[in-house]
Amino acid sequence: AFSVAYVLGEYPSPTETFVTNEIRGLMAAGASVTVLALRRGGGDYIAGCMAFYRDSLPAGRVGWGWRHWPRLAGEALALESGSLSSGLAALRNVGTAIRFARLIRQAGIGHVHAHFGFVPADVALMIARLESVGASISVHAWDIWCAGHALPRKIARAALCITCTEAARRHLVSLAGGPGRANILCIYHGTDLGRFVFCPRLQVSSPPRILAAGRLVPKKGFETLLRACGRLRGRLGVRCEIVGSGPLERRLKGLARELRLGEAVRFAGWLPHVLMPQAYGRADVLAAPSVVAPDGDRDGLPNVVVEAMACGVPVVGSRLSGIPEAVEDGKTGLLCAPGDSEALAEALERMLTDRALRSRCVQAARRLVEERFDAARNSRMVFEAIRGVAARRVT
Repeated sequence: AFSVAYVLGEYPSPTETFVTNEIRGLMAAGASVTVLALRRGGGDYIAGCMAFYRDSLPAGRVGWGWRHWPRLAGEALALESGSLSSGLAALRNVGTAIRFARLIRQAGIGHVHAHFGFVPADVALMIARLESVGASISVHAWDIWCAGHALPRKIARAALCITCTEAARRHLVSLAGGPGRANILCIYHGTDLGRFVFCPRLQVSSPPRILAAGRLVPKKGFETLLRACGRLRGRLGVRCEIVGSGPLERRLKGLARELRLGEAVRFAGWLPHVLMPQAYGRADVLAAPSVVAPDGDRDGLPNVVVEAMACGVPVVGSRLSGIPEAVEDGKTGLLCAPGDSEALAEALERMLTDRALRSRCVQAARRLVEERFDAARNSRMVFEAIRGVAARRVT
C-alpha cells in the first residue's frame, strides 16, 4: 500500500472535519496513513489510523539530524522570518521535525503531506529534507490571506500544493511565480453525500428559520446577519439560529440586544459535526454572510454551504472567495455583496418567499454537489495527486 504521513496542527480536530474526511477517503482508496500531530484535539479518531504527537515523543538522536540542526534552523528562520515569536516557533519546529523524522524512517514512509501552510508545512518540508522523501502541502484560508508571506518559498520546495477553491488557486499562482505555478491544484473539500441526505422542505416554517454556522470570528460576517435579521423581523418574523463558538460571542450577543432581536435569534453554541444534519433539517435557508476581516482573513468555501446544498437547504451567501464556485446566483442559491445587511435581508426574504426559486435552486444545488463536491471522488483525487508526485520522485 502507498504510505503517507499527514502532518497536522491538531488531531482529531472537532472543526476541521474536512481533514479527517480526506484521510478516511485516502484510506478507502488504499493508502496507509499515519498522522503526525502537534497537539491533541477533541474530535473523532479515525479507525485504523496511527497517530503520534509532538509532546509525547522522546527527544532521542535521529541519525544525522542533530548534526544538521544549525542548517535546518537557518532554513526554518528564513521561512518564518518577521517577528521574534515566529522565529522562536520556527526553532521549535526544527526539533519537532527531527523527532517526527525518526518515525518516518522507522515506518518506511516515503511521503509527507501537511494541512495548512504555517507550522505543519514547515515541519513537513523539514522532514522531507532530513529523510530525502517527498513533501506536499494543502492550504486553505487564513494561511493564504494572513500568513502567506512565506508561501511562495514553501510552494517552491513542495512537490505539490493543493488548495480548496479556484479563487485561492488563482491567488497562489499569482504569488508563486516561476516553476512553482505548475504544482498548484484546486481540489474541493468533499462532503459525505450518504450522511448529508437530500430532503428539501416543501413548506417554509412559520416563522421562517434561518441557520448560520461557523466560528464566531470576524470573517464569518455574523454581525451583517444580525442586522439583516433586524430588518426582516418586522416583515417576516424570522427566527435565526447561529451554531458555533468563538471570540466574538459576547460582542454578537451584545449587538443582538442592541438591535432588540430578542427571541428572533438564538446562539446555539458549538455543535458536534455528527449533529449538523439535524440542524439543516430544521432550517428553511442557510446564510453564509462571509466578509473580509480587518486583518485580511476570509473564508474559502465554508463546508456548511456545501453540506446545506447537499441536504436541500437553499443558500444565501456572499459574493466572496470560493462561495460563488458553489452558489451560482439565481441557479443554485443567491449571492449578495459582503457586509451589506440590506442586500442580505432582501436575498433572504426572496429565498423564503419565492417558492419556485427555492425549488429550482435546491434541485440544481444537489446536482452540483454530486458533480463537484463528492467526498469519495475528491479524496480519490487527492490520493492520486499525492501518489503521482511520490511516484515521479522515485522514478
